Amino acid sequence: NCKVVDGLSSVNLGATSQSTTAAAASTAAATSTGAAATSTAAATTAAAAATSTASATTAAATTSAAAATSAADDAITTRVKGYIDAGTCSSVSANTNCGSGATSYYKSFTYNGKNVIISSQVPDHPAENDPLVSNPNTRCERWQYVVLPTDPTKASTGVATRLGTTGLAVTGGAFFNDLSSPSGDLALFNEGASLDSCLGHSAPGGAYHYHANINCTNAGAASGSTNPDTCLLIGYMMDGVPMYGFCKDSSGVQFKSCYKLTATASTGTVETSSGTYSNIGRTQSDYEYDSAAFTAGSCQLDEGNGAIHPTTGKYSYFATVDYPYVPIFYYGNEGKKTECSAA
Repeated sequence: NCKVVDGLSSVNLGATSQSTTAAAASTAAATSTGAAATSTAAATTAAAAATSTASATTAAATTSAAAATSAADDAITTRVKGYIDAGTCSSVSANTNCGSGATSYYKSFTYNGKNVIISSQVPDHPAENDPLVSNPNTRCERWQYVVLPTDPTKASTGVATRLGTTGLAVTGGAFFNDLSSPSGDLALFNEGASLDSCLGHSAPGGAYHYHANINCTNAGAASGSTNPDTCLLIGYMMDGVPMYGFCKDSSGVQFKSCYKLTATASTGTVETSSGTYSNIGRTQSDYEYDSAAFTAGSCQLDEGNGAIHPTTGKYSYFATVDYPYVPIFYYGNEGKKTECSAA
């Protein structure tokens, strides 16, 4: 900062001295004022330069951030965002890229405040390579996306799932429910021999899906789902509620299904490449939900195989060792969302 001198004191030594002193004072004041003006102008120029530099830096940072965002969006993501912006939702169908020639793809990201998932419905792990009985169907690319709520809560009542895709797995595959047919036949009993060691196979039309936890050792992005200490996120159901593999509750006890066989259940044993399942029901009517066991605390999950996650504190679904293995009710408060074509 520059200090401006306002004037000089003159000593009364006579007119000539006063005049000389006054002139000197005037000159000094003018010089000081000029210096101050020069200093002020310089400061103004510096401030303007600093402002310009800051603006340029901000603009560069904004441009850099935009470039980074753009770089993160591949062609599929860009296309899906365009569909969402336009309100486009076409039906999902398979293309001709099937079997080992099919590409696995899974991506989850937030867009417009929603959790958007894109999937090719092709798993990222070895698949359909080790069933006990050959399946005539094979996996094909089924490019799809779904727009889900980011933080769903539990509704007061659940809605039963139906045949077809009930959730999308982090492997790129999908989840189906417990059913094998509309009449209530159960998939594990009727289709178990055709499941690979990940407990997945393909439906007609190339839709690869799991009927239970992703049980294989090499499960791609879902590796570790069989370790209850890991409590691995393995996908999202179509109501937006996250789904985990085997998991323990806050007391360290593994989550257990509250379904039990009815007194009149017709049971049997099925061999799968993932193991043998004994004394399991043949139809959905062979099971009932045991509310008394839930109240007593001998099991922890509701009718949808859901509970509060021990770490996140959010309502979540969990895969179980016993029936129904995967969620069979939607309990998310916003309900089931529709998958749309990402092709």
